[in-house]
Amino acid sequence: MKKIFTLFLLLPLLSISQTNCDTVYVDPEGQPYTATRTRGYWFKANSSFIISAVKAAEGNPIGANSTAQSIEIIQFDALNLTTDTIPYDFSGIGAGFTNPHTSLFHAQNVPLGWITCAVNITKDRYYAILGAKNNSVIPGSQTDMYNTVLPTGERKLMLNGDSTTFWRAALQYSLADGPGPSGQFFHDGPDFQGRIHTIICTGVSSINETTDDKEIIKVIDLIGRNSKLDKNKPLIYIYNDGSSEKKIIVD
Repeated sequence: MKKIFTLFLLLPLLSISQTNCDTVYVDPEGQPYTATRTRGYWFKANSSFIISAVKAAEGNPIGANSTAQSIEIIQFDALNLTTDTIPYDFSGIGAGFTNPHTSLFHAQNVPLGWITCAVNITKDRYYAILGAKNNSVIPGSQTDMYNTVLPTGERKLMLNGDSTTFWRAALQYSLADGPGPSGQFFHDGPDFQGRIHTIICTGVSSINETTDDKEIIKVIDLIGRNSKLDKNKPLIYIYNDGSSEKKIIVD
């Protein structure tokens, strides 16, 4: 009883994080595309949410044995937010126009698998997610990207429970060699969209601010028992500054 009573005393001080997450797979595979260029997709967000993890898709047989990936998430900064519009396409880029953007996340030549991130997506803003498995990076040379792509045409994804149209996004550079140059991500028409999987999360995280130098000193379950750092299970994390937080680590 003492442990439970102590827990209830802590609850008003919690930095509560109640989060729901969905894994969104972009399927099916259409055909492979191997080049020193990167493909993906862009969309207008129908609601606000968080991208908490990303992963390059499998499917390109040439890159079957590759164990690295490079992915970038960007926000288009200059698109009209009151009416539906599109970024400039390749002909526009070739004519000297640009699509100003902010890079929200870039993973360069990292091990294949889910990459954690915390990218805030805001309703009615425009975003692009590009990436692929990549060849071994050789300094001074361009790196092959083993893009896997969908069939052509307009397609939809369920992002945060909303049916969301997405289109092919392109970059004429390899993300394995560095972030995409300023303004050079573009709309690539109804062509083959690149496949990058995401974990989409929604929820509230507030009450107490967290700091980078806090250390976990104890983890307990919801009835006050000591616990390991189990995934997919609600736990209470107690820190060395006296604060505590209830959260779930999703695998």
